[in-house]
Amino acid sequence: MSISHTSTDTTHGDLESLLLPRVARTLLDAYTSTAVPLPLAVIGTAGSGKSRVLRHVFAALREAGAAPVALAHPSDLPAAEGAVVLIDDAHLLDDALLSRVAGRLREGTATVLLSTRPDPASVVLRSLIDDIERHQPPVLLGHVSIPDALAHLGTTPTGAGRDCVSTLFEATGGLAWLTSEALVLHGEAMCDGRCDRDEIARSLHDLISHRIDSLDPALRLAVEALCLDERSALDANAGAACAAGYDAGLLQRGGRTVPVVREAVRARLTPDRLLDLYSARLVKDASTVQALLGGATDDRVAAALLADGDRELTRDPRRAAELYDAADRAGASADDLPLRRARAAWAVGDVDAAGAFVDRMFSAPEAPGDEALDMAAAVWALRGDMSLGAQVYAGGLPQTAESRAKWLIAAVGSGHPDPATVSVGAAARSIPTAHGVSLELLSRGLRSSLDTTDRDGLQDLVRASEMYTASGSDAPLPELPAVVAALVALHLGEAAVAQRVLDAAIAGGQGGSWAAPRLMLWRAWVAVQSEHAAEAEVALRTATTSGRPLAARDRLLADAVELGLVRRNGQPSELGPVWARAQQSLLRAQIDLFTLVPLGEFAVSAAKLGEFAAVRSQVEQAERLLADLGQPALWAASLQWSALHASILLGSPEELTLHARALRAAAEHSPLAARLARAGRVWTDVLTGVVDADAIEEAAAGLAACGFAWDGARLASHGANKSDDRRVIARLLACARQLHPRERAEAVPTAPAIAETGPVTTPTRPAESHGVLSEREREVAALVLQGKTYAEIGEAIFISPRTAEHHIARIRRRLGATSRSDLMARLRTALDDDVRAPVALPERVG
Repeated sequence: MSISHTSTDTTHGDLESLLLPRVARTLLDAYTSTAVPLPLAVIGTAGSGKSRVLRHVFAALREAGAAPVALAHPSDLPAAEGAVVLIDDAHLLDDALLSRVAGRLREGTATVLLSTRPDPASVVLRSLIDDIERHQPPVLLGHVSIPDALAHLGTTPTGAGRDCVSTLFEATGGLAWLTSEALVLHGEAMCDGRCDRDEIARSLHDLISHRIDSLDPALRLAVEALCLDERSALDANAGAACAAGYDAGLLQRGGRTVPVVREAVRARLTPDRLLDLYSARLVKDASTVQALLGGATDDRVAAALLADGDRELTRDPRRAAELYDAADRAGASADDLPLRRARAAWAVGDVDAAGAFVDRMFSAPEAPGDEALDMAAAVWALRGDMSLGAQVYAGGLPQTAESRAKWLIAAVGSGHPDPATVSVGAAARSIPTAHGVSLELLSRGLRSSLDTTDRDGLQDLVRASEMYTASGSDAPLPELPAVVAALVALHLGEAAVAQRVLDAAIAGGQGGSWAAPRLMLWRAWVAVQSEHAAEAEVALRTATTSGRPLAARDRLLADAVELGLVRRNGQPSELGPVWARAQQSLLRAQIDLFTLVPLGEFAVSAAKLGEFAAVRSQVEQAERLLADLGQPALWAASLQWSALHASILLGSPEELTLHARALRAAAEHSPLAARLARAGRVWTDVLTGVVDADAIEEAAAGLAACGFAWDGARLASHGANKSDDRRVIARLLACARQLHPRERAEAVPTAPAIAETGPVTTPTRPAESHGVLSEREREVAALVLQGKTYAEIGEAIFISPRTAEHHIARIRRRLGATSRSDLMARLRTALDDDVRAPVALPERVG
């Protein structure tokens, strides 16, 4: 720490060649020109010129006769009053000596001049600097600007010369020592833009590497990590390393890196060093690791990337996919990768990518394991061909109980024989887990649904869904337990149970992120069937706007939901365009047991539009599937009901009779089929002109009780249309309105992987209009503006044509309309005012 006593020029001395900030040089000029010893602090990073500045001050004071003492040891501290003490690198001294120096300064018996690194750790030193700064500002070094450099060079370049200086400053980040070295390597003369910048950079790399090698090992690791991945500066424990790297003259404040230092670190990096950094979690970005390898492979780095990918698979499958990709390029074994990459692709909803990785597994000479079979079967199921999923298992013959349970789902879903009849080798020993128990319950409940109406089957399936959610599994499988349970509940006429099962599965994130859209789509369907149109629209929108692509089976379900909403709540003219779009999804997906419900909606919508030929083959395929499974009454009833409706719309009494008989045959085994069969008989009577108000009300209420409220409303409405008795008409229309209400939106449970901002709610209109018209009159007015007749208005909102006429007359009087054109204009204004009125929001649920 001793300082050279060389005599120098008092104006600038050995600072002539030192690049300094202009503010610092101005302070030094003012200080040395007075030649009066005053306390002074010179603060700067390593290499910024602190020692040279202190030598310059030392020489100036000696020439002025101040006889300063350069303190190198405690014994050098002069006892004489009025001593001038210079301390270089004060941050390296112990607190005892610094305390003695600080005491002398405060007593006024010594003038202290010192240099130190920024932000010293010693409290005593920071206090001493504060005392010095009370006398005059410190000389701050470490960062320079382009004007500082041009003032130092004594020139003002233009054009290529100015661009060259700017390029050098961009590379060095304005770090004083690096910029100074760059200017020396460049030469003082301004160039014409043809200097060898690459050679300058290589020379700087050598200097930087030498400085990095001299660092403490922990600091060296941290600086290298920051230069490889600047985001590591955001880690909670990175603050000290950022400050130390700045002190060492290798980083900017806050841990921001410098381009030429980054390049130097990357140029000297070896795979061993990269592995050290990655293993210490200092470099986390897989793409960064791969870029640093530069196309080279390293088994140790690949293994580390694989381990990280496994940890991230459940938490962040997209990051896991990036890690696996980096591991692949880093040379990971081909045996380790395809299944992992398929799982990651599946988790983010990229079914085709998952299928490509599965194909890669099956192309290997080794027999695929059960996990590979599970993945392949699930991919084919999601692509819309459950039968191929079952064939995957039949070809691979899974050994574990869990995979055989999944095989059963695919086999039964596609009408194949129970795989329990297929002999395989001894099953692997297994320990009960939530995942295993859920699949066992699912198998038992699904089998029960095929041959009995025992409610224990539904209970098993509900428990299976709960256990599967509890397991936290996001493993691929052909159909979700919650969906199977909800479907069986719907087929038993228990729509409320189906809703609760799906709500619980959505809230618990059953199946992980890949399953979220499917669960939400089934939630939308249950809302459609339960007469909660706005709720269904919210769920449908949530599922289809999540940013995840919908697979073939999911698209089929989404289109069925949209058809159901439009057919039940929209205008007749709206159904055609929706059907035109939806036909594509019907062509892409193979019908299976778990898509019979959406197929029924397709069939009825097609019949209503006169397009039943487009779905006839799929309906016949579904009937063959049910026949192959032994015509299970529980699963067949809803399809027969939809086919019966289609027959009514098509005006085909032969097919109507056929489906009615099928429902009556299933009534012995299925409570839902019994209610549907009774309703079918009443509907047939209505079509023939027999209107029994009691029977119609009873049948309509029975339909509503088992989840077919809209169908019940239509039955009551048709009965009213066939009657001439005004009291019967009023009674049946009131029943229809009660079963098909104008309901308000409710919050739908939100899947975390789909929407991260909380439950979705939809604004609804208030019970009473804010305009002139009542709620019912506003409905009538909207239909009038669409050009509908009294009869069409009555059919749309379940009122008689005479009542529609009375409403319109009352509307005309309220609005003061004098002609039809005046009425239409006033209606548009009244409805526009209602739209602008404040809307009431439903309370959030959950």
